[in-house]
Amino acid sequence: MGSFSKVVLLGNLTRDPSTGTLPSGATVCEFGLAVNRRWKDADGQMRDEVLFMDCAAFGKPGQTMGPYR
Repeated sequence: MGSFSKVVLLGNLTRDPSTGTLPSGATVCEFGLAVNRRWKDADGQMRDEVLFMDCAAFGKPGQTMGPYR
C-alpha cells in the first residue's frame, strides 16, 4: 500500500515566485521561504533561529501559486 506524507510550511517569502514550464509540459513555481523557530535551550534562555528554504511546487499547485507575486 502507498503512503502519503503531508508537510505544512508557514513562513515569509524571501523572493517573488517564478513560474516556468518543464519539457514534459508541467508547470513549476520556485520560491524562497524563511521559517522562524523559537525554543528554550538547556540554560532556560529563549533562542531564535531562522531557516531559509528553496521550494518548488509542481503541476496544479505551481499554477495556483504563480499569479500571487
